[in-house]
Amino acid sequence: MSWSPGPRPDWVTNVLAGAGGPVYESGRRPFEPDDLLAEAGFRAGTTEAPGASVHEPLAVLCASLETEAGLHLVGRWRAREVILRHLENRLRLEAALEDDPDTEAETIAGPIIVTGSPRAGTSIMHQLLALPPWARAPMAWEYWAPAPAPLAATHETDPRIPLADRDVRLSAALAPMFDGMHEQGARIPREDASAMGIDLRSDVLGTHYGVPSYRAWLAATDMAGAYAWHKRILQTLQRHVPTVRWVVKWPGHVNHLPTLLATYPDARIVVCHRDPLAMLSSVTSLTATLRWAHAESVDLAEVAREQADTFAAQCDRLTRWDRDGVIDPSRVVHVHFDRFMADQVATVAAVHDHFGTTFDATDAARIVEHLATRPQGRLGGHVHSFGDLGLDPDEQRARFAAYADRFAVAPEAIDG
Repeated sequence: MSWSPGPRPDWVTNVLAGAGGPVYESGRRPFEPDDLLAEAGFRAGTTEAPGASVHEPLAVLCASLETEAGLHLVGRWRAREVILRHLENRLRLEAALEDDPDTEAETIAGPIIVTGSPRAGTSIMHQLLALPPWARAPMAWEYWAPAPAPLAATHETDPRIPLADRDVRLSAALAPMFDGMHEQGARIPREDASAMGIDLRSDVLGTHYGVPSYRAWLAATDMAGAYAWHKRILQTLQRHVPTVRWVVKWPGHVNHLPTLLATYPDARIVVCHRDPLAMLSSVTSLTATLRWAHAESVDLAEVAREQADTFAAQCDRLTRWDRDGVIDPSRVVHVHFDRFMADQVATVAAVHDHFGTTFDATDAARIVEHLATRPQGRLGGHVHSFGDLGLDPDEQRARFAAYADRFAVAPEAIDG
């Protein structure tokens, strides 16, 4: 099998051929930090600049997008809109917190946090853990525009919902095969990388675009400020919508567990594991597809090497932290992809049992119903092959051996 993202949608092809008209002209503008800050301020209705913490990542990201990402016109337009939304959200949230400073006194009690390997069932685990009536997962529309704080009376009819749906569905509009890899929608629980964007410290930006300089900067930066903003977002979202317990998710949390626990000292953590070679095949295909949606071309082998390096470092870090007792074992549940896929009800029940949260026959029925309405492959599925990556499987097995041994991760059959 040979990796192929499929044909570009007609509307993208037409724009790239010059038929897009003035609506995409902003895509030709350079990624210039002061210009973006000024436009975000205008959209947010303020002449104030956002907090200082966004300025360094904005400068690094702009330079990386301009010189490294190889974006086509639609990709430039889209990247610009994503940055502007993050900056506008930051300004709106800063203003909302100034108007209602008691928001930061809201308690985020014992959140359940799903993390671990990407493509290891973290999304469906997130959804299933959020099904009980006492649990709440942040919806995509809430992270898309968290301020002003949503109101309980209009939470299901908030005007941001259709606007967010149109925006988050653009990934599938740019690359129609993406739905089969990762479903998008305003009312679908969203991972925390979207919230981290408010501090411009988010691996989503490094996934959608080929920006190695930004990725290197992000890997070395202090994430404490981003976690503080994540907490402020949850506090804002629950300010007028009563919340017993948040259930949140981001595979990237596993890279920042000490910072995570400093922010949420009573967090309960679910770490999802999957055979690294199967994970690499899937995540490389997904990342390459997203980048192709924004760029003139993509080198799949280059993306594969990048992803292998990224996740080898992640797995080594997690192995070391687990060995050194950085995390209290009573606070963590390790979930294996093969066992989870074999019996989701039993796996979720075991998570609740470990954390002492309620789970009964009604909760089990909710899981069965939820899964029945979302059968695997209903949106086209995700076909990928390790053989397309240009990586030596034996070398990669050896690279991840300590991780697989530490957490008893079983190998999967890989294609190619």
